[in-house]
Amino acid sequence: MRFKWLKKRFTFMVIPDANSHVVRFRLSGWALSLMTLSVVLLASLAVTFYIIQSRSLGTNQLLENKLVGVTEQFEQTVTEKNTTIEQLQNDLVRLSQQADQVKDKIEELKKLESEMKSLTGMNGDKPVSISSASPGSSSSSHMGGGYTPATDSDIRGLIEDTEHHFDDLDKEIDGLFGTLSETKKQVEEMQQLLAITPNIWPVDSRNVSSGFGVRIDPFNYSPSFHNGIDIAGRTNDPVFVTADGTVTATGYDKSEGNHIVVDHGNGLHTHYMHLNEILVKKGDKVKKGEQIGKVGSTGRSTGPHLHYGVLKNGAVIDPRPYLKASRKDEP
Repeated sequence: MRFKWLKKRFTFMVIPDANSHVVRFRLSGWALSLMTLSVVLLASLAVTFYIIQSRSLGTNQLLENKLVGVTEQFEQTVTEKNTTIEQLQNDLVRLSQQADQVKDKIEELKKLESEMKSLTGMNGDKPVSISSASPGSSSSSHMGGGYTPATDSDIRGLIEDTEHHFDDLDKEIDGLFGTLSETKKQVEEMQQLLAITPNIWPVDSRNVSSGFGVRIDPFNYSPSFHNGIDIAGRTNDPVFVTADGTVTATGYDKSEGNHIVVDHGNGLHTHYMHLNEILVKKGDKVKKGEQIGKVGSTGRSTGPHLHYGVLKNGAVIDPRPYLKASRKDEP
């Protein structure tokens, strides 16, 4: 009963306009139902497609926006990375230049060490000067030439060269520390030896009135052996000890007058005679250049002067080889 209308037939009239014939067609209930259902289904499909399409467009737009953002971020990251890489490459070049500069400094230290040994009388091998110039080095601000960008191979080569440079520098520095330490020890020993070696003038005067060796005696005018040198001066001119040492004797003798003997070690002694005044006593430690007395004319003397003598292992020797131009020459 409910679906009886499906079996009925329905007549439809179509009137195009007032002067046209009426068009009639008949449809069964089933056909009408199918047509209606088809229209509803097509409308539903259209609406569904529209909704899906709208959502798809929105999703695509969102994804596109995200892609644009990610692309921009990636490009920014790549730019930053490229900047960082370029900076690292520049730093590497500067590091290579610094390695060359350190190499030059080491060469200078080697030369200085050689000069120190030469000045102190220590024979050392002359350092071999090695040029540290390399393609990445710059010893002057005056540069020029065409521009050719460095390739990855160039950078890798520079890295390897720099690593080798620093390995070599590390070894050279270790070796230099050893040689400089030994040189320092030798210099200290040399300084100590120089300190106890008589090598300065005992007075400021350079007027040697009588030399070492055979001379005509000023009192009896006959040949005699003079065991030192006489340096003429003025009364009370300062007398300086010519090396570090210990005062072993002071006193007065009718021949030597007021006199001082200083032991410098290594078998060396110095003797200062005819002093007007003695400023030290036996047992005093004295330093090179320190005043120990004053020029005079005591004892067997014809006038104010200093008799200066040097003894080596108990034997008198000529003092002249032990004299320098001035006390100020001594550091």
